[in-house]
Order: sequence, then C-alpha cells, then structure tokens
Amino acid sequence: MHHHPAPWSTPAEQPVLEQGNIHLWRFRLDLPTAEVDQLKQLLSIDELSRAERLLDPFKSRSFIAARGRLRQILARYLDIAAETIHFSYGTSGKPSLDASHTSDLTFNLAHSSSWALLGIGKRHELGVDLEVIDQELVFSKIAAQFFSKEEVSRLTAIAEPRRRRSFYRIWTRKEAWLKSQGWGFSGSPNKMIGDRPGKGWQSRNFPVGRGCVGALSFSNEVVSILRFDGD
Repeated sequence: MHHHPAPWSTPAEQPVLEQGNIHLWRFRLDLPTAEVDQLKQLLSIDELSRAERLLDPFKSRSFIAARGRLRQILARYLDIAAETIHFSYGTSGKPSLDASHTSDLTFNLAHSSSWALLGIGKRHELGVDLEVIDQELVFSKIAAQFFSKEEVSRLTAIAEPRRRRSFYRIWTRKEAWLKSQGWGFSGSPNKMIGDRPGKGWQSRNFPVGRGCVGALSFSNEVVSILRFDGD
C-alpha cells in the first residue's frame, strides 16, 4: 500500500518534537489588518525595518504575518514569549535560533502569496519551499536552464495538463534542498543544474493549499513527518 503521511492536523498547545521527527506547519498570511497589527508587536527592530523596506504593501504585510506567526509557533516549543525570541542569520540570510536560546530546534520558513510553510526539526538541518502555481509562467525555459537532462526528459514525458504542476514539484524539491544546505537561488543559480539531494538526503512534496505546491528536504535520520495547521 502507498504510505500517506497523516493529513494536516491540529497540534497540541505545547507540541513535543521527538528526535527523528519533523513538524511541518502551514498557515495563511492573508490575515485581517487588526491581526497583522497584533503580530507586528512581536517583531524585532531589524524585522520591522525589513518590513518597511518592502515597498509593496502586500509583501510587507505578508512578511510581518510570516515572522509574527513564526515567532508564535516557535514560542510554543520553547515555552517563552514570542517577542523574546532572537534570531541569527546565515550568510544567505537564512534565520536560525540565536545561540542564547540553548535549544536544539532547527527550522526553515517559506512563503508564497497567502501561504506559509514552516519546517521544525531537532538538530536536523532542513529546508522548505513553497510556490503558488503561476499559469502564465513559461516554465519550459526555466527547466531548460536549471534542470538536469534527466529531469527535463521526465517533465516532457508527462501529459501537458499535469506538466506545469510537475515542474513546480521538481522546482520546489530542488529549492528546499538548496535551502537545507544554507543556499538559495539568489545565492547561486548555477547550483541548480543537475542538483539533487546527495546521499543521505531526500526531498518530498506536500500539497499545501489550492494551486500551491510545497516541498521539504531532510536527512535520512528523519523517521516521521507530522503536519500541522497553524491557523
């Protein structure tokens, strides 16, 4: 029988993350203004200035909602107030919990349009990616540039109506893996060509919302993935 992971469920108020498990959270970012304003109170000075630098009001609100929710969810694991969480940033800007928290939690966050996806692990490096399917995107050009020959031929073998979604499934798996390694497209687009998780790594897709494809990349020590609704 094909093994399906449990669908998105409601988590405990204080979720417990066992070694070898990853918790994958999805939550919406198109929140009422009052709620975004509340989440804004949780952000640090540097997060607020980043939000201000985003000139598109939708992007700015999404960033505030994503960071506010990230803080709220991590606070449940750490059992501290959301506004007291400190992040440090890797070379490509990937946030992690500051060493002052003395916690073994690792996480990665992705958002696209009105959805966000958050992976949380215990000492595992992991990466997530999320893309809303764009019906206008000329994806064959992108595939030719960034996908391996094998991936391109796999893609062209798929019937036309399903090909666009398949492109996004491959793309998000690659991007999730790059993020798990601390890179991102912005850092090194040439890293994409023929890249796939090395030995000991795997990437999997998850449907997040309508027309929205998510992916998680993780090491083989992971035995179980639990999916939670963060709303």
